[in-house]
Amino acid sequence: MILTPFGYYFSADLEYGFLRDKREFFFSSGYFIAFYAHIVGAPVAFFAGTLQISRTLRERWLGWHRWSGRVYCLSVLLAAAPGGLVMGFWAYGGLPSQLCFALLAGLTWFATVLGWRYGYLGNLYLHGRWMIRSYLLIASAICLRVIHPLLSGLELHHELTYQLSVWASWLLPLCLFELSNWRALYVKHKRNGASITSS
Repeated sequence: MILTPFGYYFSADLEYGFLRDKREFFFSSGYFIAFYAHIVGAPVAFFAGTLQISRTLRERWLGWHRWSGRVYCLSVLLAAAPGGLVMGFWAYGGLPSQLCFALLAGLTWFATVLGWRYGYLGNLYLHGRWMIRSYLLIASAICLRVIHPLLSGLELHHELTYQLSVWASWLLPLCLFELSNWRALYVKHKRNGASITSS
């Protein structure tokens, strides 16, 4: 779903997909710079981030984990997030979509910086938590392509359907992760409290 349109994107086919709405300013505004930065950086980050999920890779090949992690962070910080931020100003759906993509780009950049920083400091727990948040935000492009067809079945106005889809594409996974994280901390705290009481 992500890579199929790349032939049209790299050739700048302004009659294809959402690029039709960008014909008037694609080159003249400099939009194309952000566009190419994003469509190169985001897939590289997604595939590098997917490798990081493997516990085997992290534990057995720590050097590979670190190098692929650097590729991930650089792809996000220098290309995917900045490109997505600029592209968001011209997003379909007006202000709700523009705010969504601006917030998404900012949170992705912020989460990645914190994840990298905690890894550098050796705090592996917080490193892992923030990098998962970053990865979930990067994966919003995948979620969008799953959620949008589902919401389209509700037969709402096309623009509203898109607005709901772009917000849900990252808010839902992130909220589920935070709830899961909160529950794990709660259970751990409860067990520790029970151990202290019993002793």
